[in-house]
Amino acid sequence: MSANGDTSVETSLGGLAVTGMSNVVFTATSAGSLTITTGPTLPSGTVGTFYSQSLAASGGVAPYSWSVVSGALPSGLTLSTAGAITGTPAAAGALSFAAQVRDSTSSTATQTFSLTIAQSSVNFSSALRIADLVEGSGWQTLFAIVNLDQVAVNYTFQFWDDNGNPFQVPIVGGSPGVLSGTLAPGGTAFASTPGTSPLALQGWAEVASTGKIGVEAIFRYSNANTPDSQGTINGSLSGSNIFMPFDNTSGYVTGVAIANTNPTQALNITLTFVTSSGSTTTASLRLAPHAHTAFVLPTSYPATAGARGSINFSAATADMTVTGFRFTPSLSFTSLGAFQ
Repeated sequence: MSANGDTSVETSLGGLAVTGMSNVVFTATSAGSLTITTGPTLPSGTVGTFYSQSLAASGGVAPYSWSVVSGALPSGLTLSTAGAITGTPAAAGALSFAAQVRDSTSSTATQTFSLTIAQSSVNFSSALRIADLVEGSGWQTLFAIVNLDQVAVNYTFQFWDDNGNPFQVPIVGGSPGVLSGTLAPGGTAFASTPGTSPLALQGWAEVASTGKIGVEAIFRYSNANTPDSQGTINGSLSGSNIFMPFDNTSGYVTGVAIANTNPTQALNITLTFVTSSGSTTTASLRLAPHAHTAFVLPTSYPATAGARGSINFSAATADMTVTGFRFTPSLSFTSLGAFQ
């Protein structure tokens, strides 16, 4: 603010006498023109590995809003109005697109960006699968990865939610939805979800690698009324014919989790229940590509209530991964293995 003239004036603001200068002139300071400050060549990404990059601007009047105005982002990526490019790239290639930023006065700036997605060195068609993971509402999932090969191995996790979308599961000390690394022969790596999400987040994971690895998922449940409970499942290959025991007797109940590991085709699954008394019932379910479901067996399939026996999960293609949990009346649990 600058003031010209020297005539003293007095006025009243809400009954308060204010003495100032007459001929006061206010000078506005310009925020500068709106400019995109992120360079035109964005960091490269890799197929199957979660990507995150923020676009930045300066000048104008915040807040800003971003959009793609021409061209297209690589398949699997999206640009948020906040300027964040995120997602899991689905195909390799080099693409260009124009992004525009708009400020609160409707001023705009546009820039063309180039983004290269490299082909992954890991093969998800033969990845190990973990049929269930849970985070929050008392649950925490821990991961252990071991290099079983004679050479260094790269590994990458992909996480999927119930609907088959990339799952941004929180990772302690890391970025949401991102878990990858390199292990020397005999090397190990450990990671976990924080267990602090207010609601239970659920999905599944697949782990691809450049060599032979072993993967375990350790489930931990904390309940104020009981000691912590844990169960462990091993990462396994997908199958078309999988068996699992169940026990819904004496107050125990069985929980089941199933995922469709096919990224493009829906999967029809037949469930055949054979009880220890010899009775047989069948049911079916359908999962969208990369979708996941988890349920309490006697609730979803009442014919199994009060019974125990085996479940045969069968499908036309080897695109299933299955795991189970046996819950006690006090809500502690143990994991159930699946056989194929």
